[in-house]
Amino acid sequence: MPSPKTLLPLLLGGAAGLGGILQGLHWRSSSNAAGIAGLETQLRIATEENEMLKRENASLRSLAQGGGELAVPREAVDRAEKEFGLRFLSNPVVHRIASEELRDRVAASLESRFGPAGIDDRQEAWRLIGWLGADDDLLAQLTVVRAVGARGWFDDVTGEAWVTDRFDPEAIPDQAALVRLLARILLHQHFPPPPAYPGDDAARAREALHQGAASGSEARFYALSARAIGFMPMKQNNEAEQIFNSLPGFIQGLTMFPVVEGKGFADTLHVQGNEGFHKVLRNPPQTTRAILLPAEGPAAPPLLELPAAPEEPYLTESAGQLGLRLWLEALGDAGAALEISSCWKNDRYALLPDGEASTAVIWDVELDSSAAADRFQTAALAFISARAGLETQAAAGTGVTTSDGRQLRVSRPSPPRVRFLNTATAELMRKFD
Repeated sequence: MPSPKTLLPLLLGGAAGLGGILQGLHWRSSSNAAGIAGLETQLRIATEENEMLKRENASLRSLAQGGGELAVPREAVDRAEKEFGLRFLSNPVVHRIASEELRDRVAASLESRFGPAGIDDRQEAWRLIGWLGADDDLLAQLTVVRAVGARGWFDDVTGEAWVTDRFDPEAIPDQAALVRLLARILLHQHFPPPPAYPGDDAARAREALHQGAASGSEARFYALSARAIGFMPMKQNNEAEQIFNSLPGFIQGLTMFPVVEGKGFADTLHVQGNEGFHKVLRNPPQTTRAILLPAEGPAAPPLLELPAAPEEPYLTESAGQLGLRLWLEALGDAGAALEISSCWKNDRYALLPDGEASTAVIWDVELDSSAAADRFQTAALAFISARAGLETQAAAGTGVTTSDGRQLRVSRPSPPRVRFLNTATAELMRKFD
């Protein structure tokens, strides 16, 4: 696998579009809100909607103040159409935008996908599970990884692309970035996202397929250019590399997934011919497992049922095999993380109300054998023991308390299933006994 440092100039210099990584529908229910609590919830949502509108307005101002559209060379259009065996259904639109304006544009796009509080709910759930730290800002991190040093960015919502004032049409790296953007536009026109959001894991799988195909096209352009004019060293982007290295491992992993595993998956399909490639694009993999282990098939497992909660969850999602692997990698043993996560069969987590002003998370993970579940349980127990500052490892089914008063527990609802709980109150912990 290429190292992050090797891929960063390509990935971050082009601000690789990851629009499908974290799209989501907001599941917060306000229909049963009553009294002061209900009013506070409605006020918070209204405030968040207002902030989202402010960002979208800023994005529209950026567009109005931008440099119009890039004149896309005909040969670049012809190249994309020939490579994928498809014709553009409408002329590809590539907008120009000032570099300093791109962050607002990216942030507004992310917020519009998630809906009111959608990204905040994921940030909260991911903190409680352990993918993010207490000080991580999910929106800012997702924005900066797309915008810093960017010469181009693809918007998976509109199907349009953007280049910044850094873009030089005479430079080979920038021409390669345009090749990637045109590939994303072409594939989006023929194989757009489904009308109903399929869930985070399926969205990540689709993004890996599309971005992987576009990255493969970009790499092939580089190879042709190298044969024509000789070796071309990649431009180092120190600022982007420093920012990438400062991100949580989970965000790094999500960022690298499309251009490493996704590209490998798409390259395999490309060499097999357009007919088979188009068939997969029409029916994309529904799990990150299908990208990591293509022989397992593209279908998603049935929805994993969680125990009934006292109140409607704010968010419920699947982390998928990728999410499980990245969670385990943070514990320090990448080999064990790969082995255990390869046994993933299903999972689901839910972010729940817990007390007057707090939240809890329940995460059930189902493995393909009780032996694999044993290994995951041991890793999860080590995780909660470290969080609680214990000198000896906690026992399965026994709760521990962290220094900030959180209640953590790892239990075993069935031989192949492991359950992780992080609650603010012992009362909610008892409801899941």
